[in-house]
Amino acid sequence: MKILLTILLLLNFGVSNSQNFIDGIISCAEHRFEEKLKFIVDKDILETNFKFEESKTIVEIHNPEKGLERISLAEFKKSDWPVIQFWLNYKITCQNLELTELLIPFNLNCTTPWNKKDTQEILEPYLRVLQNKTKIDLKKALEIGNENGLNEIYFWDIDFEKKKLIWTLKSKLENNQSKVIKINSKNGKILSEFIESPID
Repeated sequence: MKILLTILLLLNFGVSNSQNFIDGIISCAEHRFEEKLKFIVDKDILETNFKFEESKTIVEIHNPEKGLERISLAEFKKSDWPVIQFWLNYKITCQNLELTELLIPFNLNCTTPWNKKDTQEILEPYLRVLQNKTKIDLKKALEIGNENGLNEIYFWDIDFEKKKLIWTLKSKLENNQSKVIKINSKNGKILSEFIESPID
């Protein structure tokens, strides 16, 4: 009921860049998404590892001169352009390191195209790590990367590849190239190692 009243209030208020308008939408969206997360994520993990980053909420606006643009919440509050959509930003941490960043799209009526099944599929590889279901956690994966020639690791992620849960780590090289290593999260074996060039 509280959410419904919030939505009705926002719809009646209209679309503007006012502090009350955007704060009301964010509050509504945050509540809705966290209610959904309660059915997917263990309480201890949700309270410890999921951090909502309001300052990094991304807003999509329509700029008549440039078309669609994505800007920060702070930039949006100073702009004159109408909002089209926005994203809530969650940091998922593991052992005081950022495991991944989760951007959840929301419309102005406080609805998201992400259903429970979509959200479960997106979160599954990260929850495997947080639930200690992988022998190679994030810190161990980073250690393996350092031992295999990755000096300054700027990117890491974990996902399913051919039904295996694989860590992907990247380190910067010269000429904007990156050295990439893929690690089996079950046994720590290096599955592949290659140089990645930027796409023009």
